[in-house]
Amino acid sequence: TEPMSGAKAESLVQAVRRHLRNGFVILSERGIVALYGAAMREAAKIVDSPVGVFLAPREIMRDGPELVRTQGIRSACGAVLRQIAAQYDPPLGRSRNPVNQQSRDTAIRYHHTYELVKPDGVVPARRPVNDVDYALEIPFFYNPQPQSREPIAAIIHAFYVDDLQTLLARLEHFPCGVDLFLSTDTEDKKLTITEKTAGWRHGRVDVRVLPNKGRDIGAKFVGFRDVYERYELFLHLHLKKSLHGGAPLARWRDYLFDNLVGSPETIQSILSLFDDPKLGIVFPQHLFEIRGILNWGYNFDIARGLLKRIGVGLDKNLVLEFPSGSMFWGRSKAIQPLLNAGLSYEDFPEESGQVDGTIAHAIERILLMVAESRGYEWLKVVRRDLYPAPRTVLPVHAATDIEEHRLKVFQPCLTDVDAEAPPYTRKTRESRRIVSYPSRNFRPRLNLVVPTVNPKQTFGGVATAIKLFEAWCDAIGDGYDRRIIVTDAEIEPEAYVGLSGYTPTAFSVSLDMVSRALVDAKDRGAGRLDLRAREMFVATAWWTVDIVRSLERDRARYHGSSRPFVYLIQDDEPNFDGWGSRYALAEMAYRYPDETIAVINSEELYASISAKHSFAHMFCLPYSLNTRISELLSPVPRERIILVYGRPTVARNAFEIICEALRRWQQSDPIRASRWRVVFLGEAFEPPLAYPIQNAAVDGKVSLDAYADYLNRASVGIALMISPHPSYPPLEMAEAGLKTITNTFAGKDLRQRFEDIVSIGDPTPEFLAEAIEQAVEEMEPMVGRTISRKSPRHVALPGPIADPQEIGELLRSILK
Repeated sequence: TEPMSGAKAESLVQAVRRHLRNGFVILSERGIVALYGAAMREAAKIVDSPVGVFLAPREIMRDGPELVRTQGIRSACGAVLRQIAAQYDPPLGRSRNPVNQQSRDTAIRYHHTYELVKPDGVVPARRPVNDVDYALEIPFFYNPQPQSREPIAAIIHAFYVDDLQTLLARLEHFPCGVDLFLSTDTEDKKLTITEKTAGWRHGRVDVRVLPNKGRDIGAKFVGFRDVYERYELFLHLHLKKSLHGGAPLARWRDYLFDNLVGSPETIQSILSLFDDPKLGIVFPQHLFEIRGILNWGYNFDIARGLLKRIGVGLDKNLVLEFPSGSMFWGRSKAIQPLLNAGLSYEDFPEESGQVDGTIAHAIERILLMVAESRGYEWLKVVRRDLYPAPRTVLPVHAATDIEEHRLKVFQPCLTDVDAEAPPYTRKTRESRRIVSYPSRNFRPRLNLVVPTVNPKQTFGGVATAIKLFEAWCDAIGDGYDRRIIVTDAEIEPEAYVGLSGYTPTAFSVSLDMVSRALVDAKDRGAGRLDLRAREMFVATAWWTVDIVRSLERDRARYHGSSRPFVYLIQDDEPNFDGWGSRYALAEMAYRYPDETIAVINSEELYASISAKHSFAHMFCLPYSLNTRISELLSPVPRERIILVYGRPTVARNAFEIICEALRRWQQSDPIRASRWRVVFLGEAFEPPLAYPIQNAAVDGKVSLDAYADYLNRASVGIALMISPHPSYPPLEMAEAGLKTITNTFAGKDLRQRFEDIVSIGDPTPEFLAEAIEQAVEEMEPMVGRTISRKSPRHVALPGPIADPQEIGELLRSILK
């Protein structure tokens, strides 16, 4: 072999160094198991790509051959490596919360690729793998009695007429009237059809000669467009012959007939399904022999154009599901958008034996999407003896089984299920959408969407959100359910204990009967969130606004109508980040005035936000001391303690400035400083991070009782907030009697609340160090003495007060 060039050698050395450096970080921060998972992720990148499908090692024998056949050996190997990486490196992979084990066990898995087109030009589709693609078994194992006895429109395209008599014999089984609408392409065939239907006793017969364009699709949606308005339900059939498919497809037509009109019991079973007013289409499970070729083919652009006509967007990442063979039962209202799309025979090409790439093939593929765009659902059915994957055939012994089986059979096509987090989203991972599912529970419900509920991570903002949510739910009343949805941090056991009034609920589709649910939605990949018709959301951070708006769009599509959401605004969040993606996304959270009910935390923040933005409803949440802290404040002798609100991970709390100021003060006044203790509260961090500050202790996040004890004993408090929000810690410190140092901001000066608070205009280490020295000097004589609690000054409300009863009444009026 040729020797490696200097440039290549240097590149290889740099790559090795980079991987060693990253490996050391992972090993030190997450351990040896995570390092193994990260190594598998790197291997997946080399073999295949950073993103793609997952394949568990235990499922290689079952799903591996199909994956190799459809996507190739490299993709299959990459899928295995990605699964191992997700399993052994949870911070970047799958959640381990045992409550969500059900979600992981029942997750729908897909064959999918981000590849745009195959080498032959075919657009690949997202399709469920065979063993999670379910259908109801027909006939049912009980005797259902359909409620409707109105006539059915049987719309039959009879290009081939030789087997019409056999089909008509099947239609004799109907328990109600059946009006026949038959189409063909010549007068001679019409005469034959007229003769064969002369004895039809179950309803009227209408035979039409239509252009030989668009086959059965053109006849059904153009030639018989006038029929649907007269019928609630219809049945689409045609006397097809799949001459291009050879022996494997020779039985396709009879397979479809058997599953749609094969017996009186089958017909009775399917008709009873339409007692559900939300059901729009029922079609047979796919003939097993064609499962491997179900894709968009050459029809994607045509389908996209058709859906655009009716106001529906199409993305190849959406699940492709459709009545292959274009025979199905339907509700006329479910296909109304297609009937109103202005289709004509001019849209269809001349017949030349096409097997793909025509508008007829595109219409076939978008039928379910059309129905879903009108809020309708669909179900698949199959006879057990006709389908070789018996585990996916769900028996129906009672009507209640249909409710349970629907959760597996109906997998919405217009709901985006792509929960993959591409590498470029690493800085905006919080805003990953939550996949949803339409619930059939009609009880109204209020939802809190919050990043975490874990006690160690629950600071003032989250605690306030939970407290307000509880108050609003109580104000709405007992007839309304409530749910907390956690988006960012896996729920820890102590959080479930702290929220014991809520039921730990799997992030999974269900009958949705829990009245107080706590859902861990951190792992987006496996879960689904039930959405009711009467559902409303409370967002608590900019990324939860994006999540909530996505869920609300899904809810409106499932159930109709749209409604606003509540946005609990606790700071001017765009400024948490520099100009860039996060800034832009956070700023957009304020750009939906007609959809937003804004509850703004504190008078100062309300004045700042309302000066820049307006919303449909705006409420001001005035500051008040925490009730528990208020109860625990008591006059005890003061000690030489400087209480610091120190949160290294929260930029606006200016941890670095505080530490540098403390260092400067101690070094400039060492004798006095040696007698004073510095206690950091708010967030746990390694003490060396505060080096070289002396006499320092890091107590981190403490209980309210422990916090109140410090407030009683400390003499000086430091809490900065580089934002228009006042921050509660400096106000709590000042009210407890500490000499408190904070900062001003545009429109914010806490001296309006407490006259003796020290509010620095320029929060630099230099000025803050001077303020610390003055505060310590002032409080030195007070050590060992008691200091009375201070009363805050009244601050005028800049807007309507956020009264729980008033907000509860507003929410109740929206949810009714």
